[in-house]
Amino acid sequence: MLPFNPIYLFLIIPIFLGWFAQWRVRQSYQKYLKIPNKKGIKGTEVAKTFLSHHNLNIPILETKSPMLNYYNPQSKTLHLSEQIAENDSITSMGIVAHEVEHAVQDKQGCKFMVLRNKMAKSLALMGQFSPLVFMWGIFFRNAIFIYLGIILLFGMTIFALISLPVELNASKRALQTLKKLNIADQEEIRMIATVLRNAALTYFVGAGQRIGTFLFIVMVLFMAHQI
Repeated sequence: MLPFNPIYLFLIIPIFLGWFAQWRVRQSYQKYLKIPNKKGIKGTEVAKTFLSHHNLNIPILETKSPMLNYYNPQSKTLHLSEQIAENDSITSMGIVAHEVEHAVQDKQGCKFMVLRNKMAKSLALMGQFSPLVFMWGIFFRNAIFIYLGIILLFGMTIFALISLPVELNASKRALQTLKKLNIADQEEIRMIATVLRNAALTYFVGAGQRIGTFLFIVMVLFMAHQI
């Protein structure tokens, strides 16, 4: 039997943490999706209230995928799933509030948001191919492709780290605005905070996975050079 190398933990631990984070998010998402907010406000109404409060005029587009809710800084559009847009749940209120605050970050030119947007344009396509570029280099023993793959992976790692303050700040802003607009009471705020906290866990784990994969590859190359 081949001996277990500790460097595999850089891959194994983040994978298990990723599964756990996704499970927590789905559990929280579904639990609070069944609890209506006390004012009976649907997701689209929450979005319009937030947009009006922040003097923003951006289109609200509905998507079919139940977990696909996001603000697109390139097209300046807010995308909400039908499940969130047409629902008056605690989950809907929290997710909509969070996504609208991304639009506010974009409008105000928050430095991490600006940096993430710039990186997203260049890494959106290249980042997807970084593992393939690296494996191509390994298979054909081509140092250029190997190091190009590492550089791309490093870029994706930085992107994941930059996303953390953006997401945390959006959640903080969402809770503050909900309190200011008085459309959720303290009990609802606590439930919404739970939903957003579990969602934030996926970003931390995602960053950990990027870091783990990057360190694993670097360690493998370092060990290969020692042979």
